[in-house]
Amino acid sequence: MKAGQLFTLGLLSLSTAGAALAADIYPKAYDATYENKNSQGTMQMRMMSNGKGMTRTESGAGPTKSVTITDYPGKTSYTIIEANKMIMKGKFEGKAGSVLDEVEAKKLGATNLGTKMVNGHMCQGWQYKTKDAKTETWIDNAAQVMVKSTTVAAGLTNEMNMKTYSPQAPADSNFKVPGSGYTVIARP
Repeated sequence: MKAGQLFTLGLLSLSTAGAALAADIYPKAYDATYENKNSQGTMQMRMMSNGKGMTRTESGAGPTKSVTITDYPGKTSYTIIEANKMIMKGKFEGKAGSVLDEVEAKKLGATNLGTKMVNGHMCQGWQYKTKDAKTETWIDNAAQVMVKSTTVAAGLTNEMNMKTYSPQAPADSNFKVPGSGYTVIARP
C-alpha cells in the first residue's frame, strides 16, 4: 500500500474510531480541532458531534478537503468530496457504544495505560493492535473525546493531537448533507 493511501486510510479510521471509542450512547456534544502529523506532512482536522447521534469530521483544505458525516441512528455515513461535488453514501456498521472501559478494552485486546495529563487534559490511555497497526489513544476523562492518538503502521507513524476543544454543540447546519449539485455514489 502506498504511503499516501495509508495516510488517507489512517485518517478515515481515526476520524471514526476516535468518536466510537469515546462515546456514551452517542458521542457527547463537542467541537474540536486537531493537528495530524506524519511523514507526508501536517494536516488540520476538525471533529464535532451534536450529542444526538451525528458526527462530522473535516480534513484537508482546498481541492483535497473532505467531510465525513456519520448518522448513528440512521446507520449511514456520508463522505463529501467538495472539489468533485461528490458524496459517497454507505451503511455505517460501527457502534456508538459505551465508553471504552475495562470490559470493552478486554474485548478489543486493549492494554490499559492508566491516566495522565495529555495536552492539558486528564486522560485515560489505551493501546491496541490490529493486523497491520499499533495504536495508542488518550481519551479525556471528563469530556470523553480523543485528545491524542498515535498509530504506527507499515513503518509510518501518524500522530493526532487536539489543539482546541469546546463542549458546546455545533450548529445543526454542520450535520446537513448537501443536496442539489452533488452526485451521490452508493458505497458498499
